[in-house]
Amino acid sequence: MSNRRSFLKTTGALAAASILPGLSRGNTLFTGLAANYPPVGLQTYTLGVLFNNKDLSTKDVLKQIADIGVKELETATGSTTGLYYGHKAKEFAAMVNDLGMKWIGNHVGGLPRTRPANANAPARPAPSPEAAAAMAAAGQRTNLRDNLQQIVDEAAEGGCSWVICASSAESNMDEIKKTTEIFSNAGEAARKSGMKFAYHNHQSEFDEIEGTSAYEYVLGQTNKDEVFMEVDLAWATQAGMDPVEMFKQYPGRFPLWHVKDIDPTSNRPTSVGKGKVDFKRIFTNSQLSGVQHTFIEQDGAKSITDVADSVKWLKANIYV
Repeated sequence: MSNRRSFLKTTGALAAASILPGLSRGNTLFTGLAANYPPVGLQTYTLGVLFNNKDLSTKDVLKQIADIGVKELETATGSTTGLYYGHKAKEFAAMVNDLGMKWIGNHVGGLPRTRPANANAPARPAPSPEAAAAMAAAGQRTNLRDNLQQIVDEAAEGGCSWVICASSAESNMDEIKKTTEIFSNAGEAARKSGMKFAYHNHQSEFDEIEGTSAYEYVLGQTNKDEVFMEVDLAWATQAGMDPVEMFKQYPGRFPLWHVKDIDPTSNRPTSVGKGKVDFKRIFTNSQLSGVQHTFIEQDGAKSITDVADSVKWLKANIYV
C-alpha cells in the first residue's frame, strides 16, 4: 500500500544521528544494553479471567502478578468490576504500591465508534456532559471525548504518569480528524497535570484511507511533545509494519510498548517468544523509539501461567 511504502522510506541515518527528546548522550537508559531495558510490565487487561473471578479479590490477583516478577502495571477500565477493578484510583494505587509495583498508566476510550442499525440511520449523538459523568460514575467505560478532565484527574489521583487511549474511531477521514483533535486536547490536558498522553494501536490504524492512514495522520498532525504512541508490537507486525522502521521514521515518539506475540497459525495473541514477532531485533533498536515502559499483553490469556511464560522468556532471551 502506498502509505506503507512512504512510511518505510529511508530515514534511519538521520534518526540515528539525532538526539531523542528528553535524552542526553550521557544517559545510559537507551544504550541498547539488556540490563538497562525498562522493567517488565503488564497490561492488566491480559488477566481479565482473574480480575472478573468473584472468588478472587483485586489484591489476590495483584499479588499473583507481583509474584511472577512484574514490576509495572498498566490498567484498562471497563471490567465487570467497574473502574479500577471496583476501587477508587487512590485505593487501587495503594494496593499496587504495597506489593512493590508501580501503576504507570490507564487505558481509556477515544472517539466512540457508532454502529447505526442501517446505512441510512443517523449516528448516535454524544451524551450530555451530565449524562456522560453519570455513566462514568456508574462504572461504564469513560472516553476522552466526554470525560477528559475526569480521566486526567483520576490518573493523577492514582499517581499515574500516563493517560493512554486504548482505541478510537478511525474508519474514515472525518473520524480520523476528530480523533486527532481529541488526542491534541488530551495531550495538552495531560501535560498541564504533569503527565503524558499516548495512543495505542491495533491493525486498522495502518489501513490506507484517502492516501494516508490514521497512524500517519495522528503522528503528522499533533505536537510531538504532547502526543506519543504506545506501539503494540504484535498488531503492528500483523498489519505488515516493521516496528524498527517506525522508530526510524518517528524517533522518540514510542515511549510505551505492548510486548505481545502472534501465533503464526491462528494469528491470535500468544505468550511472548512463541510467535512470529522479532523481539530481539526490536529491543536491540529500542533506543530509536525512546522507550520508557514495556507491558506484556496477551488478549485471551487463560491464566497467570501465560504471563509467567512471557516473563520467563523475556528474562532468558532479552534481559540477559
